[in-house]
This record gives sequence, C-alpha cells and structure tokens, in this order.
Amino acid sequence: MAGFYIKKVIAKSAQKGDASVTFGKGLNIIQGRSDSGKTCVANCIDFIYGGSTSKPFKDSAKYDGVTMIVASNDKPGELTLHRDVGKNQVDVTSTITGIDSGTYDVTNRKHAKNPPLNSIWLQLIGTDPEVMIVTNSRFETKRLTWKNLLRIFYLDEGRVDDIDSIVEPSHRYMENTLFLSALLYLITGRTFTETDAQEKKEIKKARRKAVKDYVNQKIQNAADRKKKLEEDLHIFDGIDVEAQIAEATSALEETQKAINQALEESQKLLASILDDEQQIAECNVLLNRYQKLSDQYKGDIQRLSLIAEGEEAYQSVQQPLICPYCDNPIKPRKRKSYMESARITMERTMTQLTGLEETEKDVDDQKREIQEDLKNLQERRNALESRIKKELRPRESEQMDVVNSYKAYLQITTEISVIESYANDFGSDLDAIENEQKDDKTTEYHPKEYFSDDFVPTMSEYAQSILEECHYSGLLKATFNFSKFDIMVNGEDKGTSHGKGYRSYLNTVMILMLRKYLANFAKFDPHTFIIDTPLHGFDDGVNEDMPESMRAGLYRYFMNHQDEGQLIIIENLDHIPHLDYEGSGATVTTFEKVVEPGKRYGFLNDVK
Repeated sequence: MAGFYIKKVIAKSAQKGDASVTFGKGLNIIQGRSDSGKTCVANCIDFIYGGSTSKPFKDSAKYDGVTMIVASNDKPGELTLHRDVGKNQVDVTSTITGIDSGTYDVTNRKHAKNPPLNSIWLQLIGTDPEVMIVTNSRFETKRLTWKNLLRIFYLDEGRVDDIDSIVEPSHRYMENTLFLSALLYLITGRTFTETDAQEKKEIKKARRKAVKDYVNQKIQNAADRKKKLEEDLHIFDGIDVEAQIAEATSALEETQKAINQALEESQKLLASILDDEQQIAECNVLLNRYQKLSDQYKGDIQRLSLIAEGEEAYQSVQQPLICPYCDNPIKPRKRKSYMESARITMERTMTQLTGLEETEKDVDDQKREIQEDLKNLQERRNALESRIKKELRPRESEQMDVVNSYKAYLQITTEISVIESYANDFGSDLDAIENEQKDDKTTEYHPKEYFSDDFVPTMSEYAQSILEECHYSGLLKATFNFSKFDIMVNGEDKGTSHGKGYRSYLNTVMILMLRKYLANFAKFDPHTFIIDTPLHGFDDGVNEDMPESMRAGLYRYFMNHQDEGQLIIIENLDHIPHLDYEGSGATVTTFEKVVEPGKRYGFLNDVK
C-alpha cells in the first residue's frame, strides 16, 4: 500500500514559540470554538502541499513559517518539509529511499535549478513525477500536478457547502478535463493518449459489428420461432377457442367443487371415526378395571367360604375337660363364633359381584354398538376416498389438460405478438448502430468515456451504503450522477430542497465515496484526506432540523472506517456529536479558547 500520512504540523515563530498539532494514521479530529485556529491547521497543510494557500497566518499572528512531518505507508523513514511565508520554495529533509533532501520549487518552471515540489507528493503515492496527462479534446498534454488532485483530497471550508460538484470543476472546460484525466490516472494508471483513443475507436467498431451480428441473429431466431408457432396455431383452425376454454373451465370448476365437498365429508367422517375409537378405548379401560374388581370379589368369596367351613368343623370338636399333663380338671372356655359375620359379608359380596357383572355386560354391549358404528364409518370413508382417487382426481386431471391445451393457443398468439414487438425493437437498434457509425468519423478525447462500466454503479452503491450507515433521514435511494459528478438523494440534487447544512453533509459523503473507491480500486491513492467542517452551515445559526442521529451517524462512520486511510476532520466544538472518539483509536485535538491549566486556548500561541 503506497501513499502517506501526516504525522505533525508545526507553525514556526521565533517571537511567540512554535505551535504544533500531532496526527495519527487513522481518524484525526481538530475541534474548537470559532476563530480558535482550526482552519489555520488546514491552511498550513495546504501551504506545504503547494495549493492555493499562499499565506496561512494573519500578519498580526507573528508566525512566519510552517514545518510538516510526513511518513510513507510502505517505506521506512519520513520527510520533514519546511516553507517560509512569502517564499515559493520548500526545504526537504528525507530519510525515505528514492526521495532526495534539498530545496524544491513550489511551482514548475522551465530550466529551474531546483526540482518541483510536485515530484515529492507524486513519488509518495507511487507514481512517476514526470507523467503527462491529456488536457483537452485534441489530446494535448500537460504534466500531472498535485494541485490538479487536491480537490479530491482536501475539502476546504470555502467549498464544503457548494451547490455544484465539489470534486469536478464546472466553470472551465479545460480545467474540468484536466481534473478528470488526473482522476483517471489515479484509478487506472493510464494516460489515455491519442493512440489509446484510436485503439478505443477500433474496439468500438469491432463491438458495433459484433452487436450488429448479434442483433441480426436474434431477428433470424425470432423469425424461425414465429414460423414454428404459426404452424402450431393451425391445430386450432375452425375452433372457437375462447368458448372451449370457458366450457372446459366450467367443467373443471364443477369437478373441483365435487372434490372439495368429498374431502370435507371425508374429514367429518374421520372426526367421527376418531371419536368412536376414543369411546372404544374408554370401554376397554372400564372392562379391564371391572375384570380386576370381579377377580377381587371372587377371591373374597372364596376366603369367606373357608372361614365358614372352618367354623362348622370346629363345632364338632369336643373340648378337653382334664389336662393331659397334670390330670387336673379344666374349665371349658367359651369361644366366639364368626359364622354369622362371615355369612353377612358373604351375602354383601355376592350382591356386589352380581351388580358388577351386570354393569360389565352393559359396557360390553355399548362397546359392540360403537364397534359396529365404527365399521360403518370406515366403510363409508374408504368408499369416499376411493371415489376421489379413482373418479374425481382423474376427471380433474383430464379437464385440466383440456384447459391447458386451449390456453396454449392464447400463449402462442401472445408470444407471436411479443416476437413481432422485439423484431421492431431490434430493427431500431440496427438503425441506431448505423447512425452511430456515421457520426463516428473523428477521434476526440472525452475523459468520462474512459471510466470503467462499473464506476457509476459502484459509486451509487457507496452513496446508498454510506448514507444508510449514517442514518440519513428520509433516505429512499441515493445515486451517483455521472454527468454532474455529484451525489443525488431520492432523485434530487443536493441543493434542491436543503440549505448549507445538508449540502455540507452530502459533499462530505461525496468525498467519502471517492475515498472508498480509491482505497478499493485505484492504482495510486494518497490515503490522506482532509475535510474542513462537515457540519458547516449550522455555524450560521440556521436550524435545518437535521436529526442528531444523522450527525452522530456521520462521525460514527468516520470512526468505523479508519482502515481506508488517514482522515483529518475539522469541526466546530458546538456542533460535533459527543462520542468516544479516543476509544475508537482516533486522535483528538481540542481548542477551548479558555485560559485554564490543562486546556489549550487555540492553535497558535498568544493569538486571540
């Protein structure tokens, strides 16, 4: 991964002392009150870049120079660049292999003794510092400069709320072409010279021929298909197809109605069958219990019979009157008889057994009745299921075949109509190809023709996904308008129905879209972006009712996508959402405009 990141910016002053800001490789936030020097930090970077800023400080500030320390993403070492106010030269100290230390000129001049500063930045992103890009439709070329590219990487406070595209210059055609050529070079690594354009013309010619051959083949195939369909259509000659369809459909509906009625009756029978089976199961449970109780009664009767027999036998036994051991007389002992209680218990048990046998017989009779009803229900249901399977379903299938066969007629006529319509369209396509070939006589350079076919859909996809992640209020569909090189939301330009706040927000998203595209697809990418006041417009005290969720969503997006390179955000302390930036790994610098221990008043020392 080529590219670079800014490590430190130092404002130099022998009178007031140096003032500096340190940056990390990911998200960097410089927040502060109005006029605390936030934008001055961005101006210092632009000053070292050789951009449009020629004076980063007010005269009263008493600061006279800027030093910036830069590190490469893929090479060891770093650069220290210093430029004094009022000078167009930058002193460079380099420990990066391939980049020499020395004095560099801010502007390119013929026969200059010093190399151009432009070569430093182009070498850092891994490209040839002498590359030439096309600047107009006549394929005239001009040296690629860092200044051509700054619109992509640096969105300053003066442009952040622009209505027009903040990326593509719109006021001058040549400047527009130069910028698009520079962007194309970053993405593809190609300069698209006139030779490339001529090659493209030949490719277009070959493509047109291929398309013509393809379209003609499609017309031939359509003609063959139409002929075959018209032959199939003869089968229905002399038949009132629509009347036959109506008749067959009516018969099919009657059959389906009979099937539904039979199925409904079958379901009712099934419910009755299940009910009878449940009752039989209950009868079996009762009979099983009665059988166990009967066995218990019979056992009781047998036991009582034994008791009675024992009592009867005992009455005939003579009791001894003399002790067999001592021969002394024994007084006979009276013994209580159980005969009467056994008789009473026997009678009661016999009565219970008789009642139980009668109840058991009733349950058994009820079970037989239910079994007979169950058999009848099952026979009725089997007959009904057999009728559905052997009579109604086959009849339905036959009638369905008849309906479908007649519907084929309608499908054939519809297909013939579609084929004729397609043939007309194919003919129009051929006419358009012939007209295009007539117009394609000269070769001109139009940079937008050289962007890949997936550039617009990919940028539209990024617009949608970024705004969704930012919780953009009322979002339905976001797209990328290639002709305006700008974002559109819900079919509207960003300036149609919103003020500065929303324009600043959407312009920031546009930069994020390009940042993601370059990170994923570009051959050369600096991996360093600066956005000055993404929420600009709210500083004016105009409330556009932007939900807090949108503001917080944008800054959460900054935090969640630090892998796409260094991002320096400058924002007003009154409007920046309160989030845990340090917790996400971001570097935060705060200018309070308060003279208190532990707080930084502003960027520059003793400047209020």
